[in-house]
Amino acid sequence: MKIKYLAKTFLASALILSSSAFAKTIIKLGHYNSDVHPSNIALKEYFKKTIEEKTNNRYEIRIYPNNQLGGEDQIVNGLRNGTIEAGITGLLLQNVDPIFGVWEWPYLFKDNQEAKKVLESPIATEIGNKMENYGIKLLAYGMNGFRVISSNKKLEKFDDFKGLRLRVPLNSLFVDWANAMKINPQSMPLSEVFTALEQKVIDGQENPYMLIKDSGLYEVQKYIIQSNHIFSPGLLQISLKTWNKISKEDQKIFLEAAKLYQEKEWELAIKTEQDVKDFFKQNGKEIIVPSKSFKEDMLKASEGLYQQFYKKYDWSKDIIEKINAAK
Repeated sequence: MKIKYLAKTFLASALILSSSAFAKTIIKLGHYNSDVHPSNIALKEYFKKTIEEKTNNRYEIRIYPNNQLGGEDQIVNGLRNGTIEAGITGLLLQNVDPIFGVWEWPYLFKDNQEAKKVLESPIATEIGNKMENYGIKLLAYGMNGFRVISSNKKLEKFDDFKGLRLRVPLNSLFVDWANAMKINPQSMPLSEVFTALEQKVIDGQENPYMLIKDSGLYEVQKYIIQSNHIFSPGLLQISLKTWNKISKEDQKIFLEAAKLYQEKEWELAIKTEQDVKDFFKQNGKEIIVPSKSFKEDMLKASEGLYQQFYKKYDWSKDIIEKINAAK
């Protein structure tokens, strides 16, 4: 009787050990991009695949695109309190600390290559590390792209901005930028923009090329003005509560996967951006590349914004100097 009892106890313990040895940790990763966006493709093909293979499937990365886990604000809040393990968002954390919004300061970068170089530099790491003060571990900087203007009015010089009813996000930075350009900013959620354009409540909107295509906004717009006024990165993040539960060995694998994700996502995003431009041209949209004088007028008009930043934030001048040095 005693032998049978010991045998049962041993078997039960073995089963517990066995199940625990093969226990799988689920990482839910939410973001706002579409299934076909470069970030979603790179997540599936590189980030998810690398982690699952190199940990012998001890981790399962479940990806939820198209706001399936909630909007950007819900993802950020979920990351901070640990209810969402991982996610990609824009720079919404700037609402808590303005330093995280510096990447979207107007005309900070001249092209994708310059943005990539800076976002791989020590100053980008320095700023990213500060996110840990707010419960988030930054894993990688991805590329959403430069924001451009789509409009039903042909904009070929700076004076054409006057009175333009342009939709901008619910963000004071974009309102300030629009005012500096003499544009009439109209803040509204992205979900309302298509109807507002269709009904001519607004003249245009501004977003990265890929989003303009994915959201169908090009269907009710005639011109794309390649203003490249603001660069928008996409931040791959993990909740610090989740990160701290991962072993040091596995953390190395996550970081390796994130580095590969960043490299491949930029490659895919740059290629896709060009594909989208070709698509617009094939569908009768006119892409206007601003002349040298048009660019100079935009840059000059933005100088006042930087003077405001320098007065408002005591860290800003030093940060901008470091960013410029990284270029």
